[in-house]
Amino acid sequence: MIEKMVGVEAEFILLGKEGKAIVPPAYWDRDGFPLLGEIRSEPGKSVSDVVASFLKKKLEAEDKVRKGHQVIFSDTTRVPLATYRAAMKQVTEPKGESIGKVKNIYGTNIDDFSDQIISKGKIQGINASCGLHIHFSCQETKEVKVYRDEYALVRIPLSMAVVGNVKDTKDLLDEVVRPEIQLYRKVETKVEKTLKATSSQLNRPAVEWIVKQMDDKFFDRFAPAENKRTKYRQPGFYELKSHGFEYRSLPANEASLNSLVEIVGFAFKLLNSLNDFD
Repeated sequence: MIEKMVGVEAEFILLGKEGKAIVPPAYWDRDGFPLLGEIRSEPGKSVSDVVASFLKKKLEAEDKVRKGHQVIFSDTTRVPLATYRAAMKQVTEPKGESIGKVKNIYGTNIDDFSDQIISKGKIQGINASCGLHIHFSCQETKEVKVYRDEYALVRIPLSMAVVGNVKDTKDLLDEVVRPEIQLYRKVETKVEKTLKATSSQLNRPAVEWIVKQMDDKFFDRFAPAENKRTKYRQPGFYELKSHGFEYRSLPANEASLNSLVEIVGFAFKLLNSLNDFD
């Protein structure tokens, strides 16, 4: 059985009462860079399931914001240096090399970019942007049932000849071991356990094909102007996950979120068209 699923994850920035970016509380869903909060849909098998889940989570996040605070989705937000330093102190541990490492199909190296705001030779803060990440999963699962036979004991008595004058044969038989044959017959067969093996159909050529299709379809439409892009708002970014991968280049802004049905629909179309790429 092959199961194709899509998920949505949108980063957001939390503004405080003064209208400046602040670090979201640790108990909120946050990015590996704690300055950015995250809204994650449940993975779904249809556009309606994914979008409905995301909108529900989005409303829940907005409902818990304190009075005077605000959740925003922005291409670029100036973050004061003190806030940036506070967030850096809470950065999560680095992830593994193969899973959790951001890659780019065009070879773009984020080490060549900087989001720092420099004035008079000093760092004043950084420009932060919110990403819209689309998760792709296409997994084939096979099950093997392990059976166990159950048996019942069957006793077959053997006759015994008595030699000599015995007044009471029953008394004699009670004093000796009664001979018998013990056999087993199968009563039923039960499932002892079920073994499952899952493999992803998203190999490297498939991942790179999907990323390029997403770039061609949406990147220029939703990305900010080239001179206003932060280092992750470049085409071609993706990150491998245990369930498949996530496409990371799109911004989370008003335009992209308003087009979520179209974006998720196209993601499902790509999963259903994996046999079409070369």
